[in-house]
Amino acid sequence: MLFRLIWLVVFLVLAAASANWLMGQPGRMQLEWLDWRIEIRTSLAVVLLIMLCFLLIFADRLWRRLVTLPGWLGRNMRRRRGAAGHKALTLGLMAVSAGEASEAKRQAMWAQRLLDAPQLTDLLSAQAAHLAGDNRAAGRYFQSLTKAQDTAFLGHIGLARLAHEGNRLDEALAAARRALSLKPKSAMAAAQVLHLEAARGNWSDAAPALEVMIAAKNRTGPQNDTPRARSRQKVALAYLQARPFFDGDHNEQTLNRISEKEAVRQLRLALATDPGFWPAAILLADFYLRKGQRRRAAKILETGFSAVPHALFSDRLKQAWKVNEGAFVAKFIKLASSTGHAHAAEAETLAADAALAAGLEGEARRLLDGIAQAKRDVVTWQLIAHLAEIGENSTEAAMALRAAGGAIRPRGWQCQTCHVMSAEWHSHCLSCEGFATLEWQRPDHLTPLGLADDRAVENLTKGKAADD
Repeated sequence: MLFRLIWLVVFLVLAAASANWLMGQPGRMQLEWLDWRIEIRTSLAVVLLIMLCFLLIFADRLWRRLVTLPGWLGRNMRRRRGAAGHKALTLGLMAVSAGEASEAKRQAMWAQRLLDAPQLTDLLSAQAAHLAGDNRAAGRYFQSLTKAQDTAFLGHIGLARLAHEGNRLDEALAAARRALSLKPKSAMAAAQVLHLEAARGNWSDAAPALEVMIAAKNRTGPQNDTPRARSRQKVALAYLQARPFFDGDHNEQTLNRISEKEAVRQLRLALATDPGFWPAAILLADFYLRKGQRRRAAKILETGFSAVPHALFSDRLKQAWKVNEGAFVAKFIKLASSTGHAHAAEAETLAADAALAAGLEGEARRLLDGIAQAKRDVVTWQLIAHLAEIGENSTEAAMALRAAGGAIRPRGWQCQTCHVMSAEWHSHCLSCEGFATLEWQRPDHLTPLGLADDRAVENLTKGKAADD
């Protein structure tokens, strides 16, 4: 502002000086045209000439502005229309994020009217229609997105999700595969292909999609999609591909699909990924035991027991070691003592059970007494009660059974999504149908009275009663 004022003052001073100089110059100018003669001072003629030049410049600018006025008005209207359209698009996306279906549809309608960008407006309209439950309209919008190269991927992803929600699994799988073919490295498309192929039991076709997800190293969106979840899925696919061969399902279709070498490789892959997945260890150990390869079976069983102590390991270790009862108990106790701190109490409980089965009640008592009370679970207290009943100490037995009622529950297969317990491992949760969501652990998010499946404890109690 100050500089403009200074330049104005300088300009006025120079203009006044120039005018004064012109007025002081002598001379006259005479102009004759037809019968007219004009005679003026030279200084005045110069001023009039300058004014005429300015007038011509002003007239030229005015004419140019009048000529371009319609175009300027059109551009200004388009600019304002575009700004309003982008505002509607932004508000619509915010409404979709907030779950406001009616507001999202209203803003999508305005965006379609104001913007000449069918890809963006169709995507917003599809999301708004899907949010409002109008899947037919959402399908039309997603289908329109598949016609443009830039938005075809999003269109197929949307169609796959709509078909999946409508239980049209074949249609959903086809759309997901088309999306994955457009973007072979998309973890989102691969996740849809994985779960749809797994739902159909096509384990070998689901495995490549999982590899894409693992290579992407980013989450696909759902809360339960974590590195641990992908590890469970990898283990499950390897185990499921191998299981038909080892279960004795040696029909022509199975033999053509997987060989013995490939089945063993898949089980070893599962155990390398998660040594604590004991169903794979048991399956592979049983295979080696049937072939008479006891050393290989023993190594797999010992590694599996160290990772996750389980009663099924002790039963098979007796076959693999092929020693007498006393030597088996001694080796088993040594193996249990070498188990990691996280599973030491469970391993010692299983060792005590093996000692008790061999008639070594004193050794069983020693092992059970060595387990801290805070780490004793239901099985541990039941063994203590059983030992007390053998010694005809009804008071100690009653106290142990009361302690078992509030003790830590034994491990089981718990879904990481809905937290429902299951007595056996399944490829899909029987409650929420999530793929590879079961994990062997102590019950989480459940109180002892709210445990969904206590069959393992009931079976153990019945077994002890039968032994008595």
